[in-house]
Amino acid sequence: MDTLEILVYNGSMNDDKLTWKRLSSKPIYETRIFSVQEVNKIFSNGDKANFVQIEAPDWVTIIPELPGTGENREFLTVRQYRHGSGKVGMEFPAGTVDPGEQPARTAARELLEETGYTAAELIKIGSVNPNPAFMTNTTYTFLARGLQKVADQNLDEHEYLDVHTETYKNLMRIIGTEEYHSAITVQAWHFYLRYTGDIG
Repeated sequence: MDTLEILVYNGSMNDDKLTWKRLSSKPIYETRIFSVQEVNKIFSNGDKANFVQIEAPDWVTIIPELPGTGENREFLTVRQYRHGSGKVGMEFPAGTVDPGEQPARTAARELLEETGYTAAELIKIGSVNPNPAFMTNTTYTFLARGLQKVADQNLDEHEYLDVHTETYKNLMRIIGTEEYHSAITVQAWHFYLRYTGDIG
């Protein structure tokens, strides 16, 4: 029986031989949200090819944690319609990073706009590329603590959402189901559980 070789990345691997280097690019399609680029690249062995990349802004997701401990913890979530899925679902507050804006500033802004709350503490608990196969952006997750209600919602044009309070126990049960079907929400919850030590 062949032995399965498991490689554990420790920062010392030579990735140069696996890297495609950009030679040129040209826009294929531009939208107000993202652009599609055709990128010509060369591999370490001289192989050349064209690839499609989606260049989109970075995103932030905010997990607003209300006071409480253990399973009595509560969180603010938002309920809204998503055009991609064609469904109404539950998510954590989120939004796109404006040009030149720091992700933490975006997190504070989106939390206030969508929920009317400010946070005494915003902690970056994770970041990830949503799909490294063809997307160039990064999504950041922030934990918001020390919440204070200071204003009404101030939503963007065509943005409609309701704010809800969800318990930790219920989120553990339904995250990743039909109600919470956003992959970004699932990923953000994973970062929260890892940060708090609720998972290893």
